[in-house]
Amino acid sequence: MSLVTHHWCKVYQVMNSPSLTKLFRPFLETRAPLLFLIGSIALGILSSAVYELLTTTFGATPQFLIGLVISAMLIFTFVAFSFQRLLRAYEQRQVVTHNPVAPDQQAEPHAGLILPVGMSNPGAELDIIVWHLRDTTLRHCWLLASPQVMELEKFGNLRQYLLEHNVIPHPVKIDDAMGADQIYTTVMATIKNAQNDNEALPLIADITGGTKVMTVGIVLACLDTHTTVQYWQAPRDRTGNPRMTDASRPMKIMVHRTP
Repeated sequence: MSLVTHHWCKVYQVMNSPSLTKLFRPFLETRAPLLFLIGSIALGILSSAVYELLTTTFGATPQFLIGLVISAMLIFTFVAFSFQRLLRAYEQRQVVTHNPVAPDQQAEPHAGLILPVGMSNPGAELDIIVWHLRDTTLRHCWLLASPQVMELEKFGNLRQYLLEHNVIPHPVKIDDAMGADQIYTTVMATIKNAQNDNEALPLIADITGGTKVMTVGIVLACLDTHTTVQYWQAPRDRTGNPRMTDASRPMKIMVHRTP
């Protein structure tokens, strides 16, 4: 038995280049007290020298000092505004190029959703739920989670969100998130229970969250029961973490047996 998956997203790495920011950063952060002290002294000396130069050249008259204060405020505002723009541009560069999900490859909203919940916060679980809530389609949601995850505030918030949107949550405990056999058996039982409830059909299983072993167990169970599988595709930053944007979409994963 093997699994064939299609339409995987491509990831391109963005290389870092040396910058003046990296050069001066150690002198401006308190994590290195000695360097921070040296940087503070240097900035103090520089500011005092500039002030003395200006007052010596133009005189320390009230009019000049008022103009100096106003000029300093304007310069600070301009620098702060420019820094915010540069920061936004830098963050946009951190998004790794990805292939958008074509409309015919998107998973449409389903009445029943099997959703593994991972440790990461916030994760993509809420966005997945919101997607299937479109047109009030989602009616039942099985939340697969380990005992540790069930104790997180995140898990309780997801359950409460489902209740507030008239969706029946079904917490499913996975005692061993690294046990593929147990996960397979649990998901098989979950799928059979869902198939006996017409309000939970059609049914789809997500494989975005949880452990890699959970993904394997879910896919194998869906393969044996001909259940639709989806993966939440989102732009990712340089560290591999998903960035929740309007471009995020659920992608249907085609799985089938091969001889």
